[in-house]
Amino acid sequence: MRFGTYEASFDNLPRMLELIKVRNPGTQYDVKVIPSLTAGPSILQRTFFCIGACVRAFQYCFPLLCIDGTFLIGKYNWLLLEAYAFIESENIDSWYWFLERVKLHVVAEQPNVCLISDRHAGILEAINQLQHGGTRPPVCPDVRT
Repeated sequence: MRFGTYEASFDNLPRMLELIKVRNPGTQYDVKVIPSLTAGPSILQRTFFCIGACVRAFQYCFPLLCIDGTFLIGKYNWLLLEAYAFIESENIDSWYWFLERVKLHVVAEQPNVCLISDRHAGILEAINQLQHGGTRPPVCPDVRT
């Protein structure tokens, strides 16, 4: 109870992200919730955010992004990260959702961005769908792995 209930945290998340966005120009975020089938609260499924200063810095860097899932287990496991996502699990849909937002908010029009990953099956299929489409239209056909 030190940090409150999960319901209170869920209610505070959009306000916190909006405040970060206001104080950091260029910051973007997206929250995906699952509506409750009963009268209960909605369920937080995914959250994406990228800090504007990091996005602007990426425009001047070598077009290379390293992507991987990790557990948040300590205060020292952070690097300079372009984008963050909190997701329900590593799967094709969550990786696609994350990479689609990275393309929209971070990469934008920068061509030939290279992705380095651990070649998780979900990452590979999400990249394939981003490049070639499938059930969705292709979003970034020039991405390289």
